[in-house]
Amino acid sequence: MIGGFITCIVIALIMIIMGYQIHIKKKLWLIAGYQEETFVGDKERLAKVSGVFLYVVGITTFLLPFGLESIGDIVAITYAVLVILGILLVIVWGNIINKHS
Repeated sequence: MIGGFITCIVIALIMIIMGYQIHIKKKLWLIAGYQEETFVGDKERLAKVSGVFLYVVGITTFLLPFGLESIGDIVAITYAVLVILGILLVIVWGNIINKHS
């Protein structure tokens, strides 16, 4: 049980740090599939969208074990569905940003 809490906290911290590196420090190379040569869109917006998404996923990952403890398994299912939908939204949004330069 304590192992799950520690794992979620460590992963959440990594996600928040990665979000900071992308959003604030503009280290876009941390984004999977990003290529400087082929990206023609607004890099500021891409950094903001990706960074904020990682902040949100990091915070919800931090809260996940507490929700599992108090509410139950429905929290894990909801978390998984929302993260997958969020990933799809960020991919689509990133492609829209790249197309509208």
